[in-house]
Amino acid sequence: MSAPAVDTSAMSAECALAQRPEYEDLHDQCRQTKDVPLPHGGGLLLARRCGCTCHRGRPEA
Repeated sequence: MSAPAVDTSAMSAECALAQRPEYEDLHDQCRQTKDVPLPHGGGLLLARRCGCTCHRGRPEA
């Protein structure tokens, strides 16, 4: 039986890869801890923060 599928579409590359065995320590290398707005973009985002649950409770970088 395999592990349940995890939706990684809202995660950074580091956190998505950290879902795999032997790569769990990559969560610490994720730097997408806050939204980055597009300058003069009227609320549009240049980069969205990582949606991984490992960032809850961690101070923003």
